[in-house]
Amino acid sequence: MKSGSKSILFFLLISSLLLAVSCTSGGAAGEPTAVPATPMIDEATGLELNPVVIPDGAFVVQGTITAVNLIPQDEPLIKVMAENGQLYQIRAQPVPQITYEDGTVARPVDIKNGLEVRATVQQSEAGGLGGEPVLASTNFTILDSE
Repeated sequence: MKSGSKSILFFLLISSLLLAVSCTSGGAAGEPTAVPATPMIDEATGLELNPVVIPDGAFVVQGTITAVNLIPQDEPLIKVMAENGQLYQIRAQPVPQITYEDGTVARPVDIKNGLEVRATVQQSEAGGLGGEPVLASTNFTILDSE
């Protein structure tokens, strides 16, 4: 066998090995790939609820506020932690349009960590901090009124 043929054969062998390893591992140090659970569907809208993988199109986020940035007030950025542990970064409608479930307008001082909220969202064009996707919503609603 010529030296060029041995090099090509060796290259193909290594490439095949790397391909086989990448297809069977979870990507990080050989961890198993998690099998996604059956998606939960929101009964009111028929949309997926709190997905782990951000889908194309609209879905519903419901959870607890963990961080709030109301500046600028026309594009507040609110982080929400779902019950399944998934964290979402949502750019909501302008602050004066955020309401409680009963339609009462929320004051800016009332929009704080620990509140249960709900929003129909979709992925925004604008990027988030730390590479997190930003979701856009026009119906961010506070579920509990203290």
